[in-house]
Amino acid sequence: MADDSGIDPRYAAQFQRGFDPARHAPPPQRETSRGPVRLSGGPPPTAARVPDPPPPASRAVAPPVEIDEPEVAPEEIAPRAAWTEWALLAAGGLLLAGAAWTFGLAATDIRAYTAVYDPGTQAFATVRNSLPGPLLVAGVAAITAWVVLLPGRRAG
Repeated sequence: MADDSGIDPRYAAQFQRGFDPARHAPPPQRETSRGPVRLSGGPPPTAARVPDPPPPASRAVAPPVEIDEPEVAPEEIAPRAAWTEWALLAAGGLLLAGAAWTFGLAATDIRAYTAVYDPGTQAFATVRNSLPGPLLVAGVAAITAWVVLLPGRRAG
């Protein structure tokens, strides 16, 4: 404690016991200006203005370029085969059937629990048991894509 008043100089005096505003007045602070500082000499110099563009009538316009496209008769365009619209649905169905088949094989394989496997047979069983999930997801994604894309193919 620096003085005998009981005010600790490390902390703000107005929050300490025994503070008297008449006795413990804060030291006078120099006046600081708030807001922007004004510089002498006026505003800073600006860059020269870019000239305006010429009016539209005086602009040079290039003539349109004609592109020669070969004429194709409507009969020459091959019609889309009907099976292409159903290929995605068929692929999805095959993937779902494959998922069900591999799941059935994995579920009915009792040799995995009763027999001793060699490493090759164990690897095959591991791959076979891991296939139903991805096949199911791919099949559902293919069928969903077919449902979403079918109206666009019919319109086009």
